[in-house]
Amino acid sequence: MTPNDPFRSSYHGVPPGTRLNGIYEIEAVIGAGGMGEVYKCREIQTGSPVAVKMLLPDVVDNEAALALFRREAAALHNLPHDAIVRYFLFTVEPVLQRPYLAMEFVNGRSLSNMLDDGPLTFEALIRLMQRVASGLEAAHEHGIIHRDVSPDNIIVPLDDVRRAKIIDFGIARSTQMGDKTIIGSGFAGKDNYASPEQVGLYGNDVTAKSDVYSLGLVLFHALTGQKLDMGGSQFQLVEKRRRVPDLGAVDMRIRPLLERMLQPDPALRPTMGEVASWTPTGSAQTPAAPLFGFDPLRRPESAAPAPQDRMPSTARSPRSLRLGAGVAALLLLVGGGYAFYKLVWSAPGRAVLPPPPKLAGTMAPPKIEPAGPQPGRQEPEKLSAQPTATQSGALDGSGRAERIRKYVAQYSGGDCFFVLPIAVSPNAAVIEGFGASTAPFDTFDKAFRRDQGFEASVGVRQVTQAQCPAVKFLNQVGSDQARMPRITLSATELKGGEILNGTIENFANRVVELLMVSDRGEVQSLSYLLKPGIDSLSFTLPTARASGPQLLLVVAVPQVLDSLRQPRPMAADTFFLQALSEAQRNKVTVIAAARYVLLTN
Repeated sequence: MTPNDPFRSSYHGVPPGTRLNGIYEIEAVIGAGGMGEVYKCREIQTGSPVAVKMLLPDVVDNEAALALFRREAAALHNLPHDAIVRYFLFTVEPVLQRPYLAMEFVNGRSLSNMLDDGPLTFEALIRLMQRVASGLEAAHEHGIIHRDVSPDNIIVPLDDVRRAKIIDFGIARSTQMGDKTIIGSGFAGKDNYASPEQVGLYGNDVTAKSDVYSLGLVLFHALTGQKLDMGGSQFQLVEKRRRVPDLGAVDMRIRPLLERMLQPDPALRPTMGEVASWTPTGSAQTPAAPLFGFDPLRRPESAAPAPQDRMPSTARSPRSLRLGAGVAALLLLVGGGYAFYKLVWSAPGRAVLPPPPKLAGTMAPPKIEPAGPQPGRQEPEKLSAQPTATQSGALDGSGRAERIRKYVAQYSGGDCFFVLPIAVSPNAAVIEGFGASTAPFDTFDKAFRRDQGFEASVGVRQVTQAQCPAVKFLNQVGSDQARMPRITLSATELKGGEILNGTIENFANRVVELLMVSDRGEVQSLSYLLKPGIDSLSFTLPTARASGPQLLLVVAVPQVLDSLRQPRPMAADTFFLQALSEAQRNKVTVIAAARYVLLTN
């Protein structure tokens, strides 16, 4: 923070090193606003960066602020999409007695900050449009209207528009539930990017078409480097939106689309789905997110740099120098941007990176089968809407966590179902799952809430049916988290031609095998790519064209098992059956960990 920071007067300073529910540890404050502060934190168990938005002490008792805080949670329950920043957890810190939201830390800067360096190229604009529109289309399909689409609310990691993420659903409205935004059903966005409906025209009826209008203004700004002057007094706001604005500066290839998007009458605008699928006249239709697989036989190359997405500029503006990567992204969250879901579903074939939608439907009670305890798993607890005044002490807390750990360990959801606590404390739980169907996770979610008295945040990674033998294998070898190898990846979403780098730790003196399970259910040994380091192994996996999500498995055993080193790809059901049979014959204990990687175009 610098002396000129606009939020300094609001800063309430939770010091670095403070732990939140035993799950996250604060590293630094990166923003503050009228309602809350945003901190960069790390997840204690894994060290992964997390952004935490925390209500200010003087608004904790403000019901409207709390309702706004919860509104985004409810709105994004069923909204997993890689173009929307991911939510992990909503709970109350019992010592500070302050509600907070934990979400994905986006290491990038805002589109508005990026445009200070110059407009985007036409090609980059189309990529940005398709990326953002696909995310908003997903929101609209779930009945969620963003209502504040602007360059400030689009974050661009590494200045690569293909990775752009939408933030700040804090004033979103759910049309499914018939809700109105907390601050009213009319204007709620930034005035320059507001739609005619948001300033009072067309019955003040804000629908999904409002986001289309706002995105049209964003695209004009991104392509020309100048935003249309749509602000002013209330009278000017209305008058400027009675007709299509002057688009003379817009490239002719996209002008017809922008003319439709910026129609004053919402009925005349395209849907967001039409915007997402639009391509310039005469250009080839861009295929819908083809997926890529690993080609371990291809010679590794350095990762291709991101394309030059901006028009040339002589120098970066002072603003872009002030706002560093990550900080600029999260400063934008302080006004209410803290996206999140609960029970996240990541579907193959769609660029969706999971953690959690709340799944609907009435399911039968889960079948609980006895199982032995699984030591070493950390756990979370109650996602209470009310702060806990006191804690019972370390012994009671650890006992509560142990009960949650045992519950998850003993839960049986079927052959293609695996759950593992990522972080657990006496008042919060973050759980990751793998499966091919939503149904068993919906059942688990309800059973957990009924038996434990609170809701866990369950992130679901969807696999194909052909990958189910790998999920069953994970269940059969157990999930001793204390002994489980730790896998760190450079990315969980890749594009064709990019390189996936990773490291493996916590394997002691055991033999480590690296396996890749393709979406087609073929298992290939990649152990020959492992390179030894100090207390770790590293690997580099080049990518090649394929399709579907990939499962990366690390298996640690006390001795070499020939079945884990098949020279050619093998069907997953046969591969894992042979591996388990050999382990049983030799009385060998097998420990495995898995990571999910989605490769897109």
